[in-house]
Amino acid sequence: MATRDALAEAALDTLPITVAVLDGNGNILLTNRAWDELDRDGKTDHVGVNYVATARMAEQDEYARRAADGLEAVLAGDRDSVSMEYPCQTPAQKQWFLMRASRFTVDGEDRVAVLHLEITDRKLAEIEADEAAQRLREEQQSLEHVLERVDGLVRDVTDAAVGATSRDEIERRVCQRLTATDPYVLAWVGRVDVTAQRISPREWAGRDDVPLETDELVLSSDETHPAVSALDAGESQVIQDVGTFEDADQWWPTGAGEWFQSVAAVPLEYGDVTYGVLVLFAEEAEVVDDRELLVLESLAGTVSTAMNAIEARRMLTTETVVELEVAIEDSSLFVGALATDLEASVTYRGLTYDRDGTALAFFYVDQRDGVADVAASLDGVTEATVLSEYGDGALLELALSDDVVTAIGDHGGVIQRLDAAPNNRVVDLALQLPNGQSTRSIYNVLEERYDRVELLSYHESDQPTQTPRDVLAKLDSELTDRQAMALRKAFYSEYFEWPRGTSGEELAESMGVSRSTFHQHLRAAQQKLLAELFAVDPTSEG
Repeated sequence: MATRDALAEAALDTLPITVAVLDGNGNILLTNRAWDELDRDGKTDHVGVNYVATARMAEQDEYARRAADGLEAVLAGDRDSVSMEYPCQTPAQKQWFLMRASRFTVDGEDRVAVLHLEITDRKLAEIEADEAAQRLREEQQSLEHVLERVDGLVRDVTDAAVGATSRDEIERRVCQRLTATDPYVLAWVGRVDVTAQRISPREWAGRDDVPLETDELVLSSDETHPAVSALDAGESQVIQDVGTFEDADQWWPTGAGEWFQSVAAVPLEYGDVTYGVLVLFAEEAEVVDDRELLVLESLAGTVSTAMNAIEARRMLTTETVVELEVAIEDSSLFVGALATDLEASVTYRGLTYDRDGTALAFFYVDQRDGVADVAASLDGVTEATVLSEYGDGALLELALSDDVVTAIGDHGGVIQRLDAAPNNRVVDLALQLPNGQSTRSIYNVLEERYDRVELLSYHESDQPTQTPRDVLAKLDSELTDRQAMALRKAFYSEYFEWPRGTSGEELAESMGVSRSTFHQHLRAAQQKLLAELFAVDPTSEG
């Protein structure tokens, strides 16, 4: 018997769980090594200690009380076993254990085996899973609220933008709708004055007690204002708490936090065209999170699209154009570089496009020697061809990659002048543009690309009822690509002058076609052009 007891005790000492055996009164008869090592009081001999009484001494601890109640039920024979999980704060960390007490009989005597198994890793994983589930539930509730709010906001803003008949009405109705929705207390839309390089609120809505900026903002100078930063960077800007924003007092009265605590500025852009900036003020801090900003940017896209549609309709009925003239100084602009390298004047003649969409620009250079080689070596020029030589110079055809010429065309602009004088890298650029937004956008493109851009003039003027642009637009639907190219090349190369600046053979060679084919394209284009001018159907007989 002694040998068997010794074997049992030795086996218990090898177990990685704490084990104690109690008699029928709850006194400890036996413990294993793990139990002794876990004791925080430093005791190594627990035999004779009443385990249940010890647990009762800590009844203020809910877990100790539940353990004592369970053990007493097992000792009384009311239950065969009991188990519970409980935390234990050790000097190093908080741990979790599983206690299990089971009743058994030896030689007619009741005994209870008490086991404690550490389950910290599992418990922490369960707690983390529960917390994650709770966060998910809260996030889902928040998302449902946001979706409900956003759905109404998007629908109303879209209706306001699409239903408006003017840009002013779009701006006014959008500001009103946004400030009718929490948490926004003020909204304004600013437009850019291209000549003065300033921006100020154009339309706004909000609570009467919320102050509105009264000073104009200077672009490229007042960078700390979120509206200016948004336009300069081309992306949304957010101030989550004006109380921590160093320059808040510069833009808003002292104590602005009484009215609003966060600000968001979102550019209104359609493609490369910038219509202005939408600025929103929220009553609380930290409300414009990534999700909210995504909604605002989506709304800004809807507003910009509606503005573009209205501008497109206005362009079809308006009789005004914007005339813009700038001086550009930058060694990377091929026109100025060509004039400097050749020590010659470079004069713009016109523009067309190849069948693959490559821009073909025509320039007259008052020099002949090596002009094509010099031009072909410049950035932005992929190919240079001398179409003809006459007078003291040469007519160049330049195939252009992504450059100022193609950018202007993308913005609906028409180049009137793109010239450079000898030994002068300052290029004189004059344009006609369809509206102020296109003008602002192309001016931004020029400023971003080149070292120095100086605005020389900005003028809105009435255009004739039927402009060259109108005629060209109608012809574009009639002419084939090759017919249009033949007509443009002939005109720009002074084929119709006398004496001719270039021959039909030279133009045919530049297009990679035979002389007869070139003349067929040219005659067809001339017929369609004259038919348009004289309102004659080119397909009619007689």
